Amino acid sequence: MTGEIPVIQAERELACGNTLGEGILWDDQKKLLHWVDIDEAEIHTYDPESKKYGVDSYKSQTKYLSAIALRKDEPGFIGLTQHHIAFFSEPTAPSGTDTRPERSEREAELLSAPVAPEAQTDKPLRFNDGQCDPLGRFYAGSMTLPELGDGKKRGKLWRYDPDGTQTEIIPAVGTSNGIGYSPDGKIMYYVDSADQELVSFDYSSGSLASRKVIATTPPPLAPATDAPGVFDGLCMDGVGNIWVARWSDGRVVGYTPEGEIICNINVPGARNVTIPCFGGKNMETMYINTAHAGLGKGGEDAQKEYPHSGDLFKVDFSAGSEIRKLLSDDWKPADRHRFGG
Repeated sequence: MTGEIPVIQAERELACGNTLGEGILWDDQKKLLHWVDIDEAEIHTYDPESKKYGVDSYKSQTKYLSAIALRKDEPGFIGLTQHHIAFFSEPTAPSGTDTRPERSEREAELLSAPVAPEAQTDKPLRFNDGQCDPLGRFYAGSMTLPELGDGKKRGKLWRYDPDGTQTEIIPAVGTSNGIGYSPDGKIMYYVDSADQELVSFDYSSGSLASRKVIATTPPPLAPATDAPGVFDGLCMDGVGNIWVARWSDGRVVGYTPEGEIICNINVPGARNVTIPCFGGKNMETMYINTAHAGLGKGGEDAQKEYPHSGDLFKVDFSAGSEIRKLLSDDWKPADRHRFGG
């Protein structure tokens, strides 16, 4: 326990061994989990009930595949390749329980390339996280490649509308990451991992206004890792709490809308925790992506210390669970928004 902050333990669900697992979401219509492995340019699909698992590869088309969001009226996803916003077709149905399934080769339909041509040529940038807002518009954020190591904010946050309009929203971003919305849609939460902050914007008009810092670096878990953690991807629940992954810090931190810490969720054996989402039966399970421990400042030896880095984890949020005792009686989960096109 960190001071008076409760610590909940996640458990490993799938030994998928992702290089950079990210972008997890739940399709409540088909009862399937989907996520990406950014560095392998893959979309992963998993059925928690049957334990069947499948992977689609886009490696022949793009070096990275960094985010996906479900479409409202069409199968498949909108998402991000290295430099493009794209449509991805409905994934291959998972058919076996092998944790290293054969990859199905696919190609995306490229829609837009808001990344400047010179940035594409010199390759200092790639897209990173992306999410849809309550109006069905897709936010796409880019980042400076970490190997440059110069701290320059070359990235941007873009919005892509169902009619194909694209709009620059934030002109200077270090590593665009988690995006989420309050249950009433009036607040947008955002993470630029370079800033060590979770911030909010007034979103009443459907545009960003009145930036406010909700949280900064939380107290460390014990024992603390040897590299400072940063905020990464996030998800919202149905009462407005924000659940934020901590890269290089082995945990998810739950915050109230006011920025008070509810609890830490420790992800045992995993160093780089990337993003959570709610899914499963009644959407009362939190699923958590992780990445190989050698990424970032970890080095290859870190994977020996954190052998489950890259695997999929879960936490029970059902009635009577340990974490529900920390939450309000009216607690409920929330789904991610879908793209309107």
